[in-house]
Amino acid sequence: MSRCHTLLMFALVAVLSVGTALGADEAKPKKKQAKAPQRGIFAQVMKLDLSGEQKEKVAAIQKEFGPKLAELTKAVGLTKEDREARMAAMKEAKEKGLKGKEAQEYISAKAPLTDEQKEAQKAVAELNGKIREKLAGVLTDEQKEKLGLNKKKPGANKKKKNNAE
Repeated sequence: MSRCHTLLMFALVAVLSVGTALGADEAKPKKKQAKAPQRGIFAQVMKLDLSGEQKEKVAAIQKEFGPKLAELTKAVGLTKEDREARMAAMKEAKEKGLKGKEAQEYISAKAPLTDEQKEAQKAVAELNGKIREKLAGVLTDEQKEKLGLNKKKPGANKKKKNNAE
């Protein structure tokens, strides 16, 4: 009987080894498909309750603009310390009740950027504006509200009023 038990044990070990190896093979493609965590507007959008069609459209927008956005963001060239200093300055500005241009001036004084960084940051802001416009065409009013895409810029109606006259 001991011989039978030994064979059974070997068979069981072999089955478990093959099963584990197959499970490991299945896990590997999942790791390859894993993407880096998203940040910025696309991460915010993906937190919304999107329909399948909306997810496809958002993915297309991300595919269209993502590489250029990453390139421009890299061109800004902020180090981890720079980002932390700017985030701290933003927090201080908010605590002081500063908004708009006053807040920007405060942040720039606390954590200044080079001229090249300012230009690159300006390009990032312009591209983000285009991305937001595209996303606004995909999202519902409620979703836009959650993201703050419905907020109108000060003076946005002035142009329309002047053109109507």
